[in-house]
Amino acid sequence: MIDLRLPLLAALALVAVACFGGGGEEPTPTPPPTATPSPGARAEEALAAHVATTTGKSFLADCSLADVATDVGKICASFRGERGNQRAYVLGETFSEFGEWAIVEETDGHWRLVQTIALTIDNAGLPGIPWPLRTSVDVVVTGTGRCLNVREGPSLAETAVDCIDDGATITLASGPTLADGIEWWQVDGRNGWVSGDYLRYPDATE
Repeated sequence: MIDLRLPLLAALALVAVACFGGGGEEPTPTPPPTATPSPGARAEEALAAHVATTTGKSFLADCSLADVATDVGKICASFRGERGNQRAYVLGETFSEFGEWAIVEETDGHWRLVQTIALTIDNAGLPGIPWPLRTSVDVVVTGTGRCLNVREGPSLAETAVDCIDDGATITLASGPTLADGIEWWQVDGRNGWVSGDYLRYPDATE
């Protein structure tokens, strides 16, 4: 008679070796892949730091996810657009109106806040995103309803000496100078200063 126990025992031994090793070093488990944070997630960390510093309130990265049971009183963000290495958001208390623009910028892998603009009755309805301006580039006058005053100096108290039509393209010669809560820019080819609130890059006027 053929004894089937020996082949069966040998097969069980092979299974044991395959599952539990053969007495040598145990194999090192492969760690799961590390998820790389998205640019948005890293940018929102800079927003969270800004909110903590200026308001002392908790931060919610996406206003659309706010829960009335747990998020009342927090400051939340709503993403508005991206331009080069910058991202634009509006911030405000959950379930309320937005209170400010916040622009963050990435440099060498680090995100930092580069500009905030308080939203007021005067500027809340202006079109486009108020990306940080710079000199020697073309910008468009927008949202004035008619034209933008050019003043003798960077202040609302200065006399208006000219008015640039809405939709006109101008070049900024120098600035900004901060006065009256406004960034003022000197216009190339004109003797005067204009409010940066009504200036947008041509690709950011919608």
